[in-house]
Amino acid sequence: MIKLIVDSTCDINELITDNYEIEVIPLGITIDETSYLDGVDIDVKTVYKYMKEGKIPKTSQVSFESVSRAIEKCISNNDDFIYLSFSSKMSGTYGFAKKIIDTYKEKYPQRKMEVIDSKGGAGGTGLIALQVLKMIERKLPFDIIIKHIQFMVEHITYYFTISDLECLSKGGRISRTLGYVGNALNIKPYLTVDDGKIVLSKMIHGSKKTVQTLIKDVYEKTSRFSNQIIGISYAGDIDAALNVQQKIKEAVEGCRTTIFEIGAVLGSHLGIGGVGVFFFDEKPEFYEI
Repeated sequence: MIKLIVDSTCDINELITDNYEIEVIPLGITIDETSYLDGVDIDVKTVYKYMKEGKIPKTSQVSFESVSRAIEKCISNNDDFIYLSFSSKMSGTYGFAKKIIDTYKEKYPQRKMEVIDSKGGAGGTGLIALQVLKMIERKLPFDIIIKHIQFMVEHITYYFTISDLECLSKGGRISRTLGYVGNALNIKPYLTVDDGKIVLSKMIHGSKKTVQTLIKDVYEKTSRFSNQIIGISYAGDIDAALNVQQKIKEAVEGCRTTIFEIGAVLGSHLGIGGVGVFFFDEKPEFYEI
């Protein structure tokens, strides 16, 4: 049997948890010198509560214990596994996990095990994970699944926006001056992911125009593959996600949508009020809606 492992930067929802088995390795969050595991003993709502109080969460990559525990669970059950990790350009998680898995490969050469850099996170990785789980259910061979994942990683598209620029400016992705002025003028950041890194694509004036730009880009980029599941992740504002969902369904004929709530680690970095849309710009060889 093949098992799929992800970490807590991969958004999952009932569509996945109600139908498939998936192992989630938590990243860490520290607030007021207290450490938590994302999705285990803290959730994004609690993180937002602390942020509203002016407290700044610090995040950390997966631990040796968490990775080893997930691997040994698979080995004890005689399962091969694939670990779809957070982008190596945003975290040290991929490189750290790869070193651990390489050690286990030497110790258990009869087992197939692989870690793959998703070059992203959130709902984008969630959509890839969903297709991987479908492939496992269809009993596709391990190496074929790896090949399909590598294609999906290169063809998953990210568009997202956040409600204010403070978190981006604190993270050094834009200047503090631009962050302050942008908030004062109601300018919204419009972001994408390029080769595993978050890129500030443009600045748009006002929420309404930002959503219009988002829907226009989704419509154009899905023109060759409209009959797919489009993912929507939200950060503390479900109404924004539902609004985007409705507009996508109106714009993209034949699509389905699924909504994810962003995890606590990514919520710590992106702040409150963001919404993202994720989809494939080209149809993978294996794809089930």
